[in-house]
Amino acid sequence: MRHETTVTISAPPEEVWAVLADVPGWPGWTPTVSSVAALDGELRVGHRFRVKQPGVAAAVWDVVEVEPGSSFCWATRFAGGRMVASHWIRGAGVGSEVRLRIDFTGGLARLLTPLVAGRIRRFVDEEAAALKRVCESSSR
Repeated sequence: MRHETTVTISAPPEEVWAVLADVPGWPGWTPTVSSVAALDGELRVGHRFRVKQPGVAAAVWDVVEVEPGSSFCWATRFAGGRMVASHWIRGAGVGSEVRLRIDFTGGLARLLTPLVAGRIRRFVDEEAAALKRVCESSSR
């Protein structure tokens, strides 16, 4: 299963990155995250974050890729599957275009997808909308 969404934000990429890369600050701007604990420090490859989302058990996300200022990907394993969440920012005119994607794969992914697909899509879309709101309100 894959779900991807793109949003245009009227804020420069460096401002959007500052919000997105501050993972422990996510509960302050997105309703899809209840709490975050940085287990190893800042957003760097190999570092981990424990993320609690509403109605979902806490998961530890391992950072697998970071391009400072433009993208990061992290992954978690659970219930016989693997989820990879990717976050990309690029300049678009005077603002930014942000693309968020989640991939759910693995042995049980096909069985679980009908049960979790709606929630995953909703969380990705809500995160994009919340990021747009917070970045546009802070850049004015």
